[in-house]
Parts: sequence; structure tokens; C-alpha cells
Amino acid sequence: MEGKVHGSACQIVINEAAVCGLPFRLTVTGIVFAVLLLLSAVHVSGFLEQAKEQEALDEVSKLIDVAEQISMRGGGSEIAFELRIPQGVSVDFGALPDLEENWPEDADNYCITIGGKSTFYPVAASFSNPEFDGPFSLGPGRHMVVLSTKLEPESGRLFVLISETGVDGKT
Repeated sequence: MEGKVHGSACQIVINEAAVCGLPFRLTVTGIVFAVLLLLSAVHVSGFLEQAKEQEALDEVSKLIDVAEQISMRGGGSEIAFELRIPQGVSVDFGALPDLEENWPEDADNYCITIGGKSTFYPVAASFSNPEFDGPFSLGPGRHMVVLSTKLEPESGRLFVLISETGVDGKT
């Protein structure tokens, strides 16, 4: 081996499969991330809607409890108090939504509507507006309400009349 350098012929094999697969992997990762984000948003939205419905139920239960109690006492009872209905919520007493013409048959129901979804609840009292001719509705916000009981002359049915007063106590 006189002065000859023996070199080995080393060949580097270039594998570009990882580089070619990178856009596909990024696309799949992006799609999976978007789906997870969408599912999370739907879940959070549903959770917030449930929390809002529970908050509304807690407030409305004050009115329902009082209405049932004064209804048991008979005609002539009256009580006033404050309710706070959450934003995006409406409450109908004495009728089911879009079926107001069925009053007084549905007078012993109330309905909470949130974002177009209505939930109905039966109650042991019958509701009417102060004019004694239909249901009563409350929208979002602070309300000073007066509940009073009165017998309907034709049927003899006892109703809880709901009226709203102003902040200064005037009806």
C-alpha cells in the first residue's frame, strides 16, 4: 500500500418521505384541532345555556312558591316582590308559547324560553294577567311584581293575577 489511499465510496441515501408527508400531517392536525375547537365551543355554549336556565329557574321558583302558597289561601291574598330575569330569557305564566289562545286551559303552566328553546313546567296555581283575560309574560331584567288571588266569576276557578309595578311602586 504504497501511497495509495483507499477511500470507501460512501453513498448517502436521501429519504424525502418525511418532507413530502409534512403538509399532509399539518392538514390533518389542523382539521383535528378545528374539530376539537368546535366541540369545545358547543360544549361551553351548552353549559352556559344550562347555567342561564338554572339561574332563571331559581328566580322564577320564588314566584311559583309564593303563587302556590297564596293560591292555597284562597281569594283576596296579595304579595309584592322583585325578580331578576337573566338576559336572553323570557318567562310566560299561564300559557304555552304560541298557544296563548288556549288560556285558561293552560293557565296552570309556565314556560321558560332561552334562545328559541322553550321548557314547560306544570304548577299548582293558575295564572292570569291583571285584566283577567290571558297569560302574563316577563322578559329579561329587573321586575317588581304583585301577585294577587281572585276567583274567576264564571268558572269559580281561583287565579293568581300577576302584575308588574314600576320601580317607585306605581302600577
